[in-house]
Order: sequence, then C-alpha cells, then structure tokens
Amino acid sequence: MQGNPNVGAITQIPSQHPSIPVTPKQPVLTCFYPIGSNWHRKDFPTSKDRLNITEDTHNSDIPIGIPNAKGLEIVFQKIGSEWYAFEASNTSFMTVNGIPKHQAVFRTHDKHVIFIDSVPFVFLLGGISEVKQKSEGNPGRDEFSLVVPKASSGAIFKKEKPCVIGSNEFCDHRLHNETASAFIFFHKNCCFLKAISGSPENPVTVDGVSAETPVPLFDESKILIGKYAAEFHVEQDTSISKHDFNFSPEHKPEQLSLLCINESSDEKSSFPLPPAGKALNIGRDSHSEIQINSKDISRKHAQLIIYERSALLFDCHSTNGTLVNGEKIAKRMLHPGDIVTLGDTRFLFCYLE
Repeated sequence: MQGNPNVGAITQIPSQHPSIPVTPKQPVLTCFYPIGSNWHRKDFPTSKDRLNITEDTHNSDIPIGIPNAKGLEIVFQKIGSEWYAFEASNTSFMTVNGIPKHQAVFRTHDKHVIFIDSVPFVFLLGGISEVKQKSEGNPGRDEFSLVVPKASSGAIFKKEKPCVIGSNEFCDHRLHNETASAFIFFHKNCCFLKAISGSPENPVTVDGVSAETPVPLFDESKILIGKYAAEFHVEQDTSISKHDFNFSPEHKPEQLSLLCINESSDEKSSFPLPPAGKALNIGRDSHSEIQINSKDISRKHAQLIIYERSALLFDCHSTNGTLVNGEKIAKRMLHPGDIVTLGDTRFLFCYLE
C-alpha cells in the first residue's frame, strides 16, 4: 500500500503474525570486480543479508579501493529474495546500467553493471544465465543486433537489459582473447555503449569516438572493442537525430520512503515520506501519520524528522523499544539501507520505487 506523502495523512499497517513461515529459496549474489588487468569473482553466501563497499578496503566486503571517493558508503541489503543497493552517504558516485542512481533493486536473474566513481562492478543475482540470442533475421523494435564484417547475419539482443560484451564469464556476448570490454544499455529511446575496461592499445569506440563516457548508438554505427569490430543495427527512432543527441542524465528527484517488510512473503508496502524539514509520528494511536495496529507498538512509538537524503529517528519511550539494524536506539540518524524494527514490524529506509 502507499500512503499519502502529506503530513497528517494516516497509513494503517496491520500487525504481522504469519501463521506459516515462508522460506523461499534464496538466490546467490555474485560480484565481479577488477584488480589490475584481472577480474575477480566473489559469491556471497545466502546467510549474509548485508554488505557494504567503502573507499577503505579494510571496512569493505569487496576488497577494492575507490579513489577520489571520500566518505563513500554503498550498502547492499537483502530483503526476501531481493537485494537493494544504496548510496548510504551524501555522495553521488554510483551509476547503475549507465544511469546515475542512488538506489538499485536486484531481482532473480538480474544483471547490473554498477560504476562507483570510475571503478566497474558486475553484479548478478541467481547465477549466470545464458542469454537467449537470435542469429537470423532483423532486430525488432525491442532488439538490436551486432554484425561482424563480411557476415550475413549477427547476434540479436533485447534492449530491456544491459548487454555486456567481452571475454569474461559474465558477458552476454563472449569474445575470445580480448581484454577490452563494454556494455550496451537502453535509455530514453536510444541505445548507448560504455567501456568497462580498455586501454590505448585496446580502445573502445563508437564511430571513432571514445566510449569512456556513454556514446549513442544508431543504425549502422561502427563499434570497436579492442580488436573486435562490429556494426550495430537497430530499428531507428526517427525522433532522435545523431547530430544533436547528448547523453547527460542527472539524478532524478527521489523521494524517501519506509518500505514495510512482510516476513511471511516477498510482499512489501511503501509509505512515502514528506519533504525535508517535515516530521511524522509512528505508533498505534489513530492520529499517527503511520499507524501500526499491533499490541507490540506503543500509542506513540517513534518520530521521524526528514532530511534531504536521511532522517532523524527518535524512540518516544516506547514499551518494546526501537531498533536500527538490530541495535536498540534512543535517537539515530537513518541512511538509505537501514532496517528499522518497531515491535513486530520491520521497515527498510529507502527511496520510493
């Protein structure tokens, strides 16, 4: 359910007392990350439900330093069978599949190419699945193709998910003996190519233009990834001109929310939070902006004061207390990715999807 973002609106959340526990099979989260010229793979056990990436390799679950990223903290939190990734600090270093974002959601069989500053990571949830690609015919409206020189047909891929090209096991289009890699993503009716790895000896370009930053792809664009050359084909959107198209996405305005987690299933409900500077009450009282109908919740259990990308949480001397990430608190600053427990109800502090 979604509540009204205006203060004064009441959202009722029923008590959570599942009669039959549900334990769905948990997919494994896998991360590929570069160290030098080699890619390393790390599988996180299903028993792990939280991890982070910081610029300090000693305090990071993935041991890779992020240069020029002071105060960086990327938090990954598992909710049911899904993983959420957040920029938990007041930074803007993260892009997800080519687009600047503060939050990403991983669902089973998702693949995300995440850049933190200039460092690439490839995350997969549920293992590496073989991409179903066609090799005959022309691409449809939701597809594109890559055709190597002198070939009569090429590999056809869907636009809906990023297509990674390279020699690594996580790549959708596998190249042999190639150190350069790149990915193609779809944004605002246009495909783009961005380099993941490359060098002056093994460049990644589109029509001779470096793809260190995303470069638009048009029908018959010439792609070079190291020594791999291909022609890109797509059913062209006539509303887009290759002469004036620029890739300059910015973080869209995002609204904070409390995501109520149902322990018995993957079902979740969101309560959008008001703008920065506002406050709201959480409790069993009918006048609370977030009302929770549970005997484990005090009439006035907790209060939130909203900031731009965080919130200050107070426990209002509740009977059963307020927990943040399993720790009982009296007052705590919340950042995206934090788990708030009030009685028998859990919330994920995050951005509204």
